[in-house]
Amino acid sequence: MYIVHASNQYPVRVIDDGQPLEGSLMSDMQEPPIDRFCDLIMKGGITSGVVYPKAISLLAAKYRFRSIGGTSAGAIAAVVTAAAEYRRRKTQTRDGFNILAELPDQLKADVPGTAGTKLLSLFQPQPETRRLFSVLVRSLNRSGTNPRIASIALGILTAYWVATALSLALAFAARWVGLDWPGVAVLWLLLLLLLTGIGLYRDVTRNAVANGFGLCTGLTSDPKHPALTPWLHELIQRTAGLAPTDEPLTFGMLWDAGDFPPPWLTVPIGAKPRAIDLQMFSTNLGHGRPYIFPLPEAAKDSAANFLPDRQRLFFNAAEMARYMPPDVLEWMNGRGIAYVANPARGNHEPSTEEAVLKGLKEVPAPCDFPVVLAARMSLSFPFLFAAIPLWSIDYDSPPGSRHFRRCWFSDGGISSNFPMHLFDGLVPSWPTFGINLEPKVADWPEMVYLPQKYGEGYGERWDHFDQDQKSAARFGGFLSAILSAMQNWNDNSLARMPGVRDRIARVRLNSDEGGMNLNMQAPIIDAVAKRGMEAAEELLARYSEVEGTAQALGWDEQRFVRLSVLLKMLETRAPGVANAISSNCAHATSYQALITRWTDDGSTPDVVAPPGYARPLTRVQADALLRLVQELDNLSIAMMLPQNDTAFLSVPQSELRVRPPL
Repeated sequence: MYIVHASNQYPVRVIDDGQPLEGSLMSDMQEPPIDRFCDLIMKGGITSGVVYPKAISLLAAKYRFRSIGGTSAGAIAAVVTAAAEYRRRKTQTRDGFNILAELPDQLKADVPGTAGTKLLSLFQPQPETRRLFSVLVRSLNRSGTNPRIASIALGILTAYWVATALSLALAFAARWVGLDWPGVAVLWLLLLLLLTGIGLYRDVTRNAVANGFGLCTGLTSDPKHPALTPWLHELIQRTAGLAPTDEPLTFGMLWDAGDFPPPWLTVPIGAKPRAIDLQMFSTNLGHGRPYIFPLPEAAKDSAANFLPDRQRLFFNAAEMARYMPPDVLEWMNGRGIAYVANPARGNHEPSTEEAVLKGLKEVPAPCDFPVVLAARMSLSFPFLFAAIPLWSIDYDSPPGSRHFRRCWFSDGGISSNFPMHLFDGLVPSWPTFGINLEPKVADWPEMVYLPQKYGEGYGERWDHFDQDQKSAARFGGFLSAILSAMQNWNDNSLARMPGVRDRIARVRLNSDEGGMNLNMQAPIIDAVAKRGMEAAEELLARYSEVEGTAQALGWDEQRFVRLSVLLKMLETRAPGVANAISSNCAHATSYQALITRWTDDGSTPDVVAPPGYARPLTRVQADALLRLVQELDNLSIAMMLPQNDTAFLSVPQSELRVRPPL
């Protein structure tokens, strides 16, 4: 049995194990108010994504999703959540969330004719990488270093049976010509290592590389069962209420889903807010940094285009056919933008002819970009899934030598596996929830944890890699800890911060749950999915008020802490700002003089534009800048006054810094 809504705000409802959520819970839930929103961020973790579906369905009963983000497996959950919310906005039904809630039950079902589940069937290698994949699968769900090594060794012997058999044949032939049995054993071992090593080397360095640096492209190699990408595309379309023959769901369709903004929300003049804002991380290995999809929209104001956009990406349809279903590829071809070299740029860009010869088109505009492609780019887990090839202009080369070069997009988790900052404002208008995934904590019975007070949850996350009894396991743990720190240090640091940690439900997983456990069985999938429901229940109990009662304490405290953090950061930075903008700043031209220098008021000939501007400042713009600088000076001075000290203790300390949105 499993208890849902077991809190002082919600009635207790009991669900039998295995009972579909929508049949006993979702069908009689009321829809949330049309203007009650939340944002949701979900961590990557390959098969750990089974945590999310029922948790999302539970949150959807109290909130409408405005902004949804994730990485890797979290990107799959994010894109399907966005599709379900799109359907709710269009049809005023929760049919999409009912489909989402059923996913764990579908993924745990046995696949006829195989020894695995639906979950395992989604991971399909290509024929050239099938041997490596079989070795990987054989090593799954093995606890301990030695059993895992033994499983890998047995997997290699089985997968490379030709090399195994040939080594045996050659060793016995040596016995036939007079070699003694100890010599035969040594010879067989050497031949086995040599021949299987050659096979492994060829498969890794040739076949996997030729397959996009991965074992699976995501497309179907078993005609009886869809692989991950076609399955995900069909799921997105069905969840969004779109027919298979309809155009693929795009970011623009989400932005125009309706029911946003609410009347109470102030929108800047000329802005067009997105009804549903879906964003996902992917890592551009060629550029060595993350990208957020959708890409930024091109500026429509000609004055804003005086600096060319260098985040342009291009695709080759023949290459993309290895990764995308035919209808998505057809959409990409139809909406792709033909490249035409800008004559005003001279030799600073590649020629139009080069793009034609390479078969390149610019990817569709952000509004036309298919969400399934962005999700696939985010979930390219290294070596398991092939990276996605796109092209970019190499501006690192000198003018006249700039060409299109292929850049590979791999898993978003390489750069940010839990981008909790993705939709954060300085102070929130609605909550941004996070569902984090972490290993089970020894001697701690709670498998789901949400801090309930300000003084909780800021402790460090520990990796006890040095506690294993076996030295080989400790060394492997040491290497793993290095990679984990490189990958997760930013996410781990942010998750401890005030105003962040109290909205992250931490779901703990056993070693045989989620991650690379591609062949999880039904009981484990059930347990992980129900733990996700428990995480959603914790968030609802703390943040979501019941109609007719006082506002939930968690949301009140969250808003107050976020305001306090902002004021404390401004207070800390105020002296530096006041000194820098003062006319007394030594060895520096005053800002008033700088603004005057770059202002075209008709009295000074040949005024140049200030850096970052397309043209000189007008008198109106200059006056506005002068007023803003004065107001900033006033604010900085006010923040430094002793009587304005907020006395808030930021634990850990927060800092306001200039950095890109990534």
